[in-house]
Formats: sequence, structure tokens, C-alpha cells
Amino acid sequence: MKYIINMGLIIAAIFMLQACSKTESDFTVSEKEMITVNASTVNVTTGVAVSFLVLSTTNNNVTANSKVYVNGNLIAGNRFIFADAGNFAVYATNGTLTSNVITIKVTAATTSLGYKHHVLVEEYSGTWCGNCPRILYGVDLLQQQTNQAIVVSTHLFNKDPFITTDGNNLAAQQGVSGVPAGNINRTLSWTGPQYENVAQVINTIQAAAPVGIAISSVLSNATVTVSVKTGYTQAFTGNAKLTVYLVEDKLFYTQQNYSLNLYGGQASIPNFEYNGVLRQVISSLSGDAVGTTANGNEKSYSFIPANVSNSNNTRIVAFISNSAGTVVNVQEAKVGEVKGFEVF
Repeated sequence: MKYIINMGLIIAAIFMLQACSKTESDFTVSEKEMITVNASTVNVTTGVAVSFLVLSTTNNNVTANSKVYVNGNLIAGNRFIFADAGNFAVYATNGTLTSNVITIKVTAATTSLGYKHHVLVEEYSGTWCGNCPRILYGVDLLQQQTNQAIVVSTHLFNKDPFITTDGNNLAAQQGVSGVPAGNINRTLSWTGPQYENVAQVINTIQAAAPVGIAISSVLSNATVTVSVKTGYTQAFTGNAKLTVYLVEDKLFYTQQNYSLNLYGGQASIPNFEYNGVLRQVISSLSGDAVGTTANGNEKSYSFIPANVSNSNNTRIVAFISNSAGTVVNVQEAKVGEVKGFEVF
């Protein structure tokens, strides 16, 4: 009798061990952790970025491995700029799991004047060019005096280390045959010596612009996905073209210098720092057509960065030109950054 009771206990213990050893694969989906999506805000105005966070039921942050959808469309990363007013349904997935649905209410932003205006300066120079510190120092002075000038630097000729095919093609399109040279909003030639004519650039900055630009991008598996959105405070006359560049900061090389009054008069400046150096034209060289009404105008690009030394130092520069080829407004954002419309 004692033997039979002990056997019963042993059998019961075996069943308990089997139950405790049940693996995760034995659980049904409903028994696994669920995921929820949360937003930094559920009430927002157009042009403002919203961040989304995906959590498991144990509050583990699984955002990096999740996908976020806005009105059924997959977005890049976990931040999104809402360009249109309305109600938007947002949910997330992680593997086979789907989150709850949240609603983001977007109202139209009001502006008294328009969008913040920036001026585009495209300068052409070379590390080998002894006269080029005249424009390089001009850029230094310009950026000390205003944060509303966005400078793109294209290096040309004589086996310069920062030459690119896109840069050569751009120079040919713009009729640049020598350096230093500078263009302001694709309309004005920056008069040399440029460091004596910084006011020429600053005087082109307007109180407001009728066109705004929002930029978001994400770098994943060596591929950059960029979304550029445009908004308008008034009807745009003629066609609008969007041009998008990839530029890189913190590039270093020896710069030749013929100017005794610049950079200490050094004939050869070691470890000169170059910023805003053109690495790639992302759009077509002449720009891509975009809509010219309201805020619902978006262009997306996906590309593998070329000619880049350090992706952490890269920026997206995007600008809108009118039918005459004049740049109406320009914006910039670091790769991986979300920058919404800047309105007054």
C-alpha cells in the first residue's frame, strides 16, 4: 500500500515537471506578450513631428524592431510629420503581433506671415586653389552672422579629393568653369572677394517665404530613406521643382592659400575643415516636380550614400525652385533627423 502511494506521488511530480517545462513555442499567440503603440502627442498641428513608441506588455521597448503604419502606410522609422489636417489611424506590428490603434488629430497650423526663409549659397572651390580661401572665409563670416544661410560646397578640378561626378555635372549645368565661384539662390553671383561681400547674401534673406519644407530621414542597413514635404501659404505661380542633396561635414585636407590677410597668411593650411561638401545629388539634377498647393506634397527617395567618409556627419539639403530657376526656400536636416515646417 505504501509503495502504491509513493508511485502516485512520483507520477504526479512527473506531470508537474512536464507542465513547468512547457516551452514558449507551446504557447498560443494570445498567450504571448502583446504590443501597444504610444504617441508623443495625439493632438498636433500640421508640420509638427510626432514620435511613436512601441512597448511590450512587460514594458520592454521594442520600437527598433517594430513597424509603424499611418492610415495603413508604413512610415520610415518611428517619427512622422503630418502635412495635412484630419484624423489619422496609427498602429504598429512586430513580427506576427499587431498593436492597438490610436488616432492622431491634426489641425491646420496658422501662420501670420509664412514660413521661415533660408537662402541657398552654392560655392565652388578646391583644396588646391590658392584663391579659394576668399570664398571659404566668406562662408565662415556668413555663418557667424546668420543661421538662415545654407551653404553647399562643391569641389572641382585638379584631382581634388572631394570631387564627385554629381558635382562635376552640377557645375556644368550651372555654367561654372572656374573657382572660386558662388551662386545665391541660383540667381545671383556672389561677388568676389566674397569675404568682403557677405552683406550681399544676407540682404537676400526675406522676412518670410511662401513655401515651407519639412524633411525626415532614416538610415537603415546602409540605405537612407528620405521624405521631403512642401507646404504653401499662397498659390504658387508656375511650376515648382524640388532638388535634394546629400552633403557631408567635418572633412579635412590641406588647403592652399594665396591671401596673406586670411587664415594667418599660411600658404598651406593643414587640416582645414570643410563642411557642407556635396557628396550626392539625390533628386534629378534639374529637380523633380512637386505639387504647389496646401501641405500634402511629398517626395520620397531611397538611396545608398556614395562618397561618404562618415554617415554621422551627413545632412540632407532640399530646396524649391520656381519656373525661372530661382530658389524660393531651402531647408536642411541631419540624416536620421526629423525637421518639421518652420512657421511664424
